[in-house]
Amino acid sequence: IAVKETGFEKINSLLIRHHAHPVLVHTPNGILPLAVILFLLAWIFDYDFLARVAFINLIFVVLTLPLVLLTGILEWKKKYNGAMRNIFKLKILAAAITSASCTISLVWFLLDPKVLSSPQALIFILINIIMLICAGIAGYIGGKLVFKD
Repeated sequence: IAVKETGFEKINSLLIRHHAHPVLVHTPNGILPLAVILFLLAWIFDYDFLARVAFINLIFVVLTLPLVLLTGILEWKKKYNGAMRNIFKLKILAAAITSASCTISLVWFLLDPKVLSSPQALIFILINIIMLICAGIAGYIGGKLVFKD
Protein backbone atom coordinates (compact mmCIF):
# COMPACT_ATOMS: atom_id res chain seq x y z
CA ILE A 1 0.00 0.00 0.00
CA ALA A 2 1.42 3.36 -1.03
CA VAL A 3 1.64 5.94 1.74
CA LYS A 4 -0.07 9.21 0.80
CA GLU A 5 2.18 12.23 1.23
CA THR A 6 0.99 15.33 3.06
CA GLY A 7 1.25 18.75 1.41
CA PHE A 8 4.71 19.54 2.76
CA GLU A 9 5.97 16.02 2.13
CA LYS A 10 4.79 16.27 -1.47
CA ILE A 11 6.55 19.63 -1.91
CA ASN A 12 9.74 18.21 -0.39
CA SER A 13 9.60 15.17 -2.67
CA LEU A 14 9.12 17.36 -5.73
CA LEU A 15 12.02 19.63 -4.73
CA ILE A 16 14.31 16.62 -4.32
CA ARG A 17 13.08 14.74 -7.39
CA HIS A 18 13.60 17.77 -9.63
CA HIS A 19 17.03 18.63 -8.17
CA ALA A 20 15.93 22.03 -6.88
CA HIS A 21 19.08 22.62 -4.82
CA PRO A 22 21.67 22.41 -7.61
CA VAL A 23 19.39 24.48 -9.84
CA LEU A 24 18.67 27.17 -7.22
CA VAL A 25 22.22 27.45 -5.90
CA HIS A 26 23.42 28.77 -9.24
CA THR A 27 21.50 32.00 -8.63
CA PRO A 28 23.43 33.29 -5.60
CA ASN A 29 26.69 31.69 -6.73
CA GLY A 30 26.37 33.46 -10.07
CA ILE A 31 25.43 36.82 -8.58
CA LEU A 32 27.84 36.98 -5.61
CA PRO A 33 31.02 37.30 -7.70
CA LEU A 34 29.47 40.19 -9.62
CA ALA A 35 28.40 41.93 -6.42
CA VAL A 36 31.87 41.62 -4.89
CA ILE A 37 33.57 42.84 -8.08
CA LEU A 38 31.20 45.81 -8.21
CA PHE A 39 31.88 46.67 -4.55
CA LEU A 40 35.63 46.45 -5.23
CA LEU A 41 35.38 48.69 -8.29
CA ALA A 42 33.16 51.16 -6.41
CA TRP A 43 35.73 51.30 -3.62
CA ILE A 44 38.77 51.62 -5.91
CA PHE A 45 37.24 54.24 -8.21
CA ASP A 46 35.01 55.93 -5.61
CA TYR A 47 31.95 55.35 -7.78
CA ASP A 48 28.72 55.17 -5.74
CA PHE A 49 26.60 53.90 -8.62
CA LEU A 50 28.53 50.60 -8.77
CA ALA A 51 28.07 50.16 -5.02
CA ARG A 52 24.30 50.62 -5.39
CA VAL A 53 24.23 48.04 -8.20
CA ALA A 54 26.18 45.61 -6.00
CA PHE A 55 23.72 46.26 -3.17
CA ILE A 56 20.75 45.47 -5.42
CA ASN A 57 22.47 42.21 -6.40
CA LEU A 58 22.88 41.34 -2.71
CA ILE A 59 19.16 41.93 -2.12
CA PHE A 60 18.39 39.30 -4.73
CA VAL A 61 20.90 36.88 -3.19
CA VAL A 62 19.50 37.34 0.33
CA LEU A 63 16.00 36.70 -1.01
CA THR A 64 17.07 33.43 -2.67
CA LEU A 65 19.33 32.07 0.09
CA PRO A 66 16.55 30.69 2.34
CA LEU A 67 15.24 28.48 -0.47
CA VAL A 68 18.77 27.45 -1.44
CA LEU A 69 19.53 26.48 2.17
CA LEU A 70 16.19 24.69 2.61
CA THR A 71 16.64 22.61 -0.54
CA GLY A 72 20.23 21.84 0.46
CA ILE A 73 19.06 20.56 3.83
CA LEU A 74 16.30 18.48 2.21
CA GLU A 75 18.77 16.98 -0.26
CA TRP A 76 21.29 16.24 2.50
CA LYS A 77 18.68 14.56 4.70
CA LYS A 78 17.22 12.48 1.86
CA LYS A 79 20.32 11.57 -0.15
CA TYR A 80 22.86 11.33 2.68
CA ASN A 81 20.54 10.56 5.64
CA GLY A 82 21.70 13.73 7.39
CA ALA A 83 25.18 12.25 7.88
CA MET A 84 27.47 14.56 9.86
CA ARG A 85 30.74 13.68 8.16
CA ASN A 86 33.44 16.34 7.93
CA ILE A 87 32.59 17.16 4.31
CA PHE A 88 29.02 18.06 5.33
CA LYS A 89 30.16 19.99 8.39
CA LEU A 90 32.46 22.08 6.18
CA LYS A 91 29.72 22.63 3.58
CA ILE A 92 27.22 23.67 6.27
CA LEU A 93 29.79 26.00 7.86
CA ALA A 94 30.64 27.56 4.48
CA ALA A 95 26.94 28.06 3.71
CA ALA A 96 26.34 29.61 7.15
CA ILE A 97 29.27 32.01 6.79
CA THR A 98 28.15 32.92 3.27
CA SER A 99 24.61 33.63 4.49
CA ALA A 100 25.74 35.60 7.54
CA SER A 101 28.31 37.69 5.69
CA CYS A 102 25.85 38.40 2.88
CA THR A 103 23.24 39.57 5.38
CA ILE A 104 25.82 41.64 7.29
CA SER A 105 27.00 43.27 4.07
CA LEU A 106 23.45 44.02 2.94
CA VAL A 107 22.36 45.51 6.28
CA TRP A 108 25.61 47.45 6.68
CA PHE A 109 25.27 49.02 3.23
CA LEU A 110 21.58 49.74 3.87
CA LEU A 111 22.44 51.58 7.10
CA ASP A 112 25.58 53.24 5.71
CA PRO A 113 25.55 53.58 1.90
CA LYS A 114 28.81 55.56 2.13
CA VAL A 115 30.66 52.70 3.86
CA LEU A 116 33.07 52.36 0.92
CA SER A 117 34.20 55.96 1.48
CA SER A 118 34.63 55.45 5.22
CA PRO A 119 37.54 54.17 7.34
CA GLN A 120 35.64 50.85 7.65
CA ALA A 121 35.69 50.25 3.87
CA LEU A 122 38.43 47.63 4.06
CA ILE A 123 36.51 45.63 6.68
CA PHE A 124 33.39 45.80 4.50
CA ILE A 125 35.38 44.59 1.47
CA LEU A 126 36.96 41.77 3.50
CA ILE A 127 33.52 40.58 4.65
CA ASN A 128 32.46 40.43 1.01
CA ILE A 129 35.60 38.56 -0.03
CA ILE A 130 35.07 36.05 2.81
CA MET A 131 31.46 35.65 1.63
CA LEU A 132 32.63 34.88 -1.89
CA ILE A 133 35.32 32.43 -0.75
CA CYS A 134 32.84 30.54 1.44
CA ALA A 135 30.27 30.38 -1.36
CA GLY A 136 33.01 28.95 -3.57
CA ILE A 137 33.94 26.36 -0.95
CA ALA A 138 30.31 25.27 -0.51
CA GLY A 139 29.91 25.04 -4.29
CA TYR A 140 33.14 23.11 -4.72
CA ILE A 141 32.10 20.58 -2.08
CA GLY A 142 28.67 20.29 -3.70
CA GLY A 143 30.33 19.54 -7.03
CA LYS A 144 32.54 16.89 -5.42
CA LEU A 145 29.47 15.25 -3.86
CA VAL A 146 27.53 15.26 -7.13
CA PHE A 147 30.32 14.22 -9.49
CA LYS A 148 32.23 12.03 -6.97
CA ASP A 149 35.68 12.62 -8.46
